[in-house]
Amino acid sequence: MVEKVLATGVGAAKAARGSSIIYRKWVRGTGGLISGDLVEVIDRNGSEIACGLWEENTPVAVRIIHWGRCLERSPEEALERALEAAYKARVRSKWAVDFDSYRLVNSDGDRLSGLIADVYKDVAVVQSSSPAIDRHISYISQAIRKFTGVTHVYEKSVQRSRLDIGLEPRRRWLMGRRKEVVIEEGQARFYVDVETGQKTGFFLDQRVNRLELARVAGPGDSVLDVFSYTGGFGIHALLSGASKAVFIEEDVHAVKLLRKNLRLNGVQENRVLVLNTSIWKAIQAGEPRESFNIVTVDPPAFIQKPGEEAKKRGFRAYKSSYLFALERAAGNSIVYLSSCSYFLSREEFITLVTEVASALEKEYRILGDVRGASPDHVYRGEEYLSYLKGAFIHIDPSVT
Repeated sequence: MVEKVLATGVGAAKAARGSSIIYRKWVRGTGGLISGDLVEVIDRNGSEIACGLWEENTPVAVRIIHWGRCLERSPEEALERALEAAYKARVRSKWAVDFDSYRLVNSDGDRLSGLIADVYKDVAVVQSSSPAIDRHISYISQAIRKFTGVTHVYEKSVQRSRLDIGLEPRRRWLMGRRKEVVIEEGQARFYVDVETGQKTGFFLDQRVNRLELARVAGPGDSVLDVFSYTGGFGIHALLSGASKAVFIEEDVHAVKLLRKNLRLNGVQENRVLVLNTSIWKAIQAGEPRESFNIVTVDPPAFIQKPGEEAKKRGFRAYKSSYLFALERAAGNSIVYLSSCSYFLSREEFITLVTEVASALEKEYRILGDVRGASPDHVYRGEEYLSYLKGAFIHIDPSVT
């Protein structure tokens, strides 16, 4: 029997409008439930508003899976239905057809709040930030295998959102064991290390922007790839005909994979320079000194929490890195600047970009609207899921 939970006031209204979570302060009638139990959310009139998973010991009380009454008899059945819907969305939009790696589950965007799942060929990586998801993570891995055909599933639940609610970090193989896999993206191929790589092993959210850079790059271009991680932007440009690329990356492990990726893609050593250093040291040294036809800056989230002081520090870091890039942009160049900080709005991002470009007195054009994450990173209006902001900028040929 599915237990009923009463949502009051704001909670009932939010659930009726499609919210993926209901906070504990808005619910009543919760005796005897444990995290991961299937519950039916009702309003004061007894109407079934939503079906979801109960959660204990966090500010969230219910993670909603779908509108209306619970059609399923168990939490496992409800989770499997939601996972199947997420997979079908990737198949219909061809992200699971045209690519051998993609985001399968994007938390609230897929009505699976607290769960992230990425597929890298025959390996899936899952991240849980919820005790309700924790309870069912083994079943979830089996369901992912059923729909996608993966034979290895790695749990990498180490994100800040998990630690913030008191859950212990978890790294473990739930199925199989394959630490490293090669994926394809356009002309390029990349090693993905799911155990020690950042996030789930690769930045799938920037895929559409890397492919756009590959489209605009061409013979004779020189490339500066800042915060290059394992070389995504720069390698795409090289495979599109760029003659030279300089990579700046501080992470030693990422640099090892970057060099492997260069060899994997047949890039000759005399076409690249890899600087295993931080951008801040590069700024102090004034290196590199030459200008480039293509410059990309894909930094970490410099603003990681709300508050004026955090925002001020983050703004300074973004301005310094963007200034470093634009100072090295030749005339008739393409520059890609990005931010993955949720706490930096689209409007603030554009203001930053325009302030830095204007300070250098460079004539520029922003090519199109603010870019976001690849479409497999689905969302349903949740602001925190539209964290990625990017801008392609053309610098006028008159710049010297």
